Amino acid sequence: MHYHHQPDLPAPQPVLAAMVAEFQTPRELIEAARKVRDAGYQKFDAHSPFPVHGIDDAMGIRMSRLPWFTFGAAVFGGLNAVGMQWWMNTVDYPFWISGKPFASIPAWMPIIFELCILLGCFTTVIVMFLLNGLPRFASPFSRAVSTLRSSSDRFFVSLDARDPKFSLEGSRQLLESIGARHVEACYIDPADAKFPKALVFGAIMLGSVLVVPPVAIAKHRWEEKRIPKVHWIQDMDFQTKFKTQKANKFFADGRSMRQEVVGTIARGDLEDDDKLFKGLEHDDGTLERLLNAPPAAPAAPQPAPAGGAPAAQEPDPLDALPWVKTVPIPVTLETLKRGEERYNIYCSVCHGIAGDGDGLVTLRAMELQQGTWIKPVSYHTENVRNQPIGRLFNTVTHGVRKMSAMGDVVTVQDRWAILLYLRALQKTRTGDPADVPADVLPELKDVKFE
Repeated sequence: MHYHHQPDLPAPQPVLAAMVAEFQTPRELIEAARKVRDAGYQKFDAHSPFPVHGIDDAMGIRMSRLPWFTFGAAVFGGLNAVGMQWWMNTVDYPFWISGKPFASIPAWMPIIFELCILLGCFTTVIVMFLLNGLPRFASPFSRAVSTLRSSSDRFFVSLDARDPKFSLEGSRQLLESIGARHVEACYIDPADAKFPKALVFGAIMLGSVLVVPPVAIAKHRWEEKRIPKVHWIQDMDFQTKFKTQKANKFFADGRSMRQEVVGTIARGDLEDDDKLFKGLEHDDGTLERLLNAPPAAPAAPQPAPAGGAPAAQEPDPLDALPWVKTVPIPVTLETLKRGEERYNIYCSVCHGIAGDGDGLVTLRAMELQQGTWIKPVSYHTENVRNQPIGRLFNTVTHGVRKMSAMGDVVTVQDRWAILLYLRALQKTRTGDPADVPADVLPELKDVKFE
């Protein structure tokens, strides 16, 4: 076997990269930069240990294009936010919340703002690197020995050898003619411009590692799972307990959820005052039977009475119950104020501030005209005014028509306080001076209503 000797390749020779000139004062630096620009050089730079005012104008530096890239990216991000939210809220997954519009610019503003900032910032950083040719691993300026003082007390102008007007002797003569204290040629080794192999290897390894999490997440989301996932931290996720709606062989009926033991009652749930808890003078069980009775089948249409008289309505069995006619709690100013507060929280959104059935939710529902909303009755109608307050308490507790039951939301005391305030609202339309105490009536003459 014969080996052919390969001749050694000549080592790459240093290449002239720039010409560096040293100046002692910022004024000399500005004047030198202006003369270099007037000489027609385009690729040159000024180096100073601190910012020098006026150097941009002397070098003829124009406004950076970077703000335009930032502005364009922010507009692109804002438009993407609008399109994304419009698609999600109106086409892909429309979610109706209290009649609010699907497309609403005010509600989208946080996402629009965030995407404008996000894309603007990322674009600014990336374009800044590109416009400045970064990263650079070798700078010809740093090769000059004289530039070691560029960060302390000296100022420099460097001419790039790639400039069309650059020449070794011509550029040197120019710099010496404009007052340079020292002129030095800078050479670079072509080997220094190569990307370090260690960084290439590190970038490949880092990129490979970063790909693993998204691939693992995607695989976990889309693959069919036949075994439980790995649960490294147990915390209190797995406990020995009976879960609701689960089968349980321990009990005879096979259910984990247990019913109340007949004849028992939880502590604090003994509601033995019919006036307070049911609004009845006394209860013989009729109210509970009526509330739990299955809904009656629709009545067959009856022929219209002769003479055009309206058909008689079936009597409501609730009207026959002995409802209380007075509030069974102490009537005080504090109770009335409490009732006003609770009314404004729970009732006014549908019934309106004054009880006319014109709350904000009602107005919005009536505006939509979807046919699913029943307008609340006004508290000032004769029918509501004549109802015993115990009957109204039953309506608030158990609900009626589209109105949901408030018994589990509002306490008993607050329900009576709300009804006390409701009676006060009704009196604002039907009251007369006889309802006001004689010692208070003169003060009302000076009351100014806004």
